[in-house]
Amino acid sequence: MKKIFSLLSLACLMIAAFTSCKEDTEPRLSAPTEFVLNTPPMAGNTYILSSTSSIDLSWSQPDYGLGLVPTYSVEIAKPAESYTDTDWVALEGSYTQAAVSVPGEAFALGLCSLFGYDDPSNFDPSPRPVAVRVKSNIANIISDPDMALIYSNVVVLQSVVPYFAVKLPAKLYLIGQPQGWDINNGAMVLSEPDNGIGSNIYSGSFEISADDAASGFRFYTALGSWGDNGVLPSVGAAADDGDNQAVTVSDSGVYEGACVAGKGNWNITNWPGGTMRITVDLNSMTVVFEHVD
Repeated sequence: MKKIFSLLSLACLMIAAFTSCKEDTEPRLSAPTEFVLNTPPMAGNTYILSSTSSIDLSWSQPDYGLGLVPTYSVEIAKPAESYTDTDWVALEGSYTQAAVSVPGEAFALGLCSLFGYDDPSNFDPSPRPVAVRVKSNIANIISDPDMALIYSNVVVLQSVVPYFAVKLPAKLYLIGQPQGWDINNGAMVLSEPDNGIGSNIYSGSFEISADDAASGFRFYTALGSWGDNGVLPSVGAAADDGDNQAVTVSDSGVYEGACVAGKGNWNITNWPGGTMRITVDLNSMTVVFEHVD
């Protein structure tokens, strides 16, 4: 009986030990303590940025304890003894690989932001050292910022030559009777807002007479060419040239409708004359014409 009890006790101990080992070796999500941005072989040389150049970076993968794929982004700063988060400017673009070629344009845009170059008159093209770090982020997987985010060490590129690269609001041009049907005349321009660069939503206000509104207009993403039916650069009420759409504003002075890539004009038959505020959304492909005081 004692022998049977001993065998049972041994079996229980073996099961407990096996369970304990399994629990100890089960993969668990954990906060990594570091990951390393490698010093590029060219870090001591001069990088001359251009729209076709790139800077190659690589780093180790942070250990989250699970087979997760982080999202990486590259940040730059002026070299310093120590840094705060406000010292860093994030470059455009994100990556899921640990070896990437960062476009020269992204570096140039970041440098212009970092050094406050917002106009060619204050731009300094001289080479300068640039501090670089990488952010690893799994915020799409876990909401705890202490576990989701980790930054690499800092590497200094000793000499980087920037070029003036500032993203300005994109333009859309009203072409038609109000401006004399001149494909080279960009006087009536709609623009993205300064705080909405890249939004693809354009607006502008213009003085347009009743006769000019009735005679028609459309929009162009670029000047200089009338383009073909059904394709950019023209944006109109219909795809084909001559397929014009007679529309009216409501009692409150508003017309809302669709737009397409094409050369059909809007002819507003009941426009009373005065200031027309126009909004063109090339995401939803819609237009709004509104009479304003």
